[in-house]
Amino acid sequence: MCTNFLLAVPQIPATANTIQYVSARCMELTGALATHLYLVPAQQQFPLVPNRSTPWIGQYGFVGLADPQTMAEFPCFMDGINEVGLSCAALWLPGTEFPSAKGAKNVEFSDLCAWVMSNFSSVNDLLEALPNIQFLGPKAGAIDYVPLHFIATDSAGQSVVIEFLDGQTVVYPPSYGDGATADGVLTNGPDYAWQRTNLLSYSHLSVKGGGTSRSTQVAPPVGNGLLGLPGDIMSASRFVKAATFRRGFGLLPADGKGWLPTPKEAGATESTQTVVNVALQMVQMIQATPYGTALIKPKDPLDKPSVGDWTMWQVARDHSNFAYYFSSAFNAGVQKINLTQPIFGGGSVKVRDLKSIPVLPGPSQWYTDMTASLT
Repeated sequence: MCTNFLLAVPQIPATANTIQYVSARCMELTGALATHLYLVPAQQQFPLVPNRSTPWIGQYGFVGLADPQTMAEFPCFMDGINEVGLSCAALWLPGTEFPSAKGAKNVEFSDLCAWVMSNFSSVNDLLEALPNIQFLGPKAGAIDYVPLHFIATDSAGQSVVIEFLDGQTVVYPPSYGDGATADGVLTNGPDYAWQRTNLLSYSHLSVKGGGTSRSTQVAPPVGNGLLGLPGDIMSASRFVKAATFRRGFGLLPADGKGWLPTPKEAGATESTQTVVNVALQMVQMIQATPYGTALIKPKDPLDKPSVGDWTMWQVARDHSNFAYYFSSAFNAGVQKINLTQPIFGGGSVKVRDLKSIPVLPGPSQWYTDMTASLT
C-alpha cells in the first residue's frame, strides 16, 4: 500500500517561482524492506544491470530509493527526484499485466523510474518520448514479477500516471479528465481511471466547515464539511482522502496573506518549512498504518495474528527548490538532500560504487534529549 499527492502553495519569501510544488509519498509493505537513498550521477550508463532495456546514458543526476539487498542483481528505484525537479514514483497495482513484445527501444519495468529521472526535465518532454518506447515486464507469477504503476511530477506541477493493463501501456497525461492528474494523487488498485470515477461519489465533501474548536455554540460541529469521508486504509478510501485534504491550500488566499508565514506563536514558518511538514503529516494521516495496526488474520483461529502492512518511510519532494526530504517509521526526524549542491558530477560508475545513505533503518538518532535545557 502506498499513497502519493501534490501540494501547491505561494512561495514565501518570494522568488522567481511564484508557486511552490511539493509532493509526498509513503511506503507500506508487509515484513521489512531495508531502504537506501542512492546518488546516481549525470552521464550514468544504464541499465545498471544488463536486462532487456535498450542501453542509454542519462542526462540528469538523481537521488532514488531502492533495496540495498537486491541492488546488485535487480536495481529498481521505488522513488526519487532528479536535479531539475522531476520525480518518479512506483506504487503497487495488483492486476498489472506488462507488455511482453519487444520494440525498437525498450525499457524494463524495473528501470522505468531511472529512465524517467535520468532523461527528462519535464512531464511534457516525457510525454513526447513515451510513444517511441516499449515497456517490458514479466508475467504474473514469475519470480521477478512486481505489479507496479508509476507517477511522474515536474517543477511546473504537472503529473502523468503510467499503468500497464491487459498487456498495454496506458498513459494518463495532464489533459486527462480536465486536468485531473494535477492533484498528483495515486494509491493502489483498482486502476487509476476507476479511482477517478469513484472520487466523483465524494464530490460533496469540503474542507470548509462552519464550526471550529473555539466556537461556543454547540453546532455546527468542527469538520462537518467532511462528513462521509472514508476513514479506513483501503486504497480507494486513501485516494478520496488524499484528493480531498490537498484541496485546502488551493482555497486559501493565493498570495499567502493571512496564513503564510504562519503566526508568530506557531514559529512564523515560511512556505518550505510549512508545506514540507504538512505534506509529511498529511501522508501519514491519510495512510494511517503505524506498525502493528494492520494485522494478518491467521488461517488457524487458535493462532495469533501477525503484523501486516505498515508505513516504513515517507518522503516529501520539493519540485521548486530541488530538495528531497525523508523520515522513517521509527525515526521521525526529517532528513534533507539538497539537489542544488554539486553532487551529481563524476560520470558513470558501477552499481556497486553508487554512493548511498540508509533510510530504513534511520540514519540518525531518533530523538533529541532536551533535559539539559531545563537544568
